Amino acid sequence: MTDSTDAVGGQLVPTARQGLAARAVEVAAGGRAARGLAARGRGERGMVSAEWAVGIIATIAIAGVLLTVVTSGPVEKALLAFILMVIRAFSSGL
Repeated sequence: MTDSTDAVGGQLVPTARQGLAARAVEVAAGGRAARGLAARGRGERGMVSAEWAVGIIATIAIAGVLLTVVTSGPVEKALLAFILMVIRAFSSGL
């Protein structure tokens, strides 16, 4: 293991350059580490799809709740009154 130094000569956390180089050679040669990385990549590919599916389901649920609230009697009347008030305000100014 070798020690790294920063630009002004202060000692930083030791790094394992030799270990990293050996790992890179093993991965390039198709060793056990390369197979582990490939298997891990294949296993995590489905996570993106699962996360999207959960997000879409949550979005649909929130949209359903909002639709129910907006179409309820008092809220619908209040929104209609507000929209008509805005239309009257703009139309009287023209």
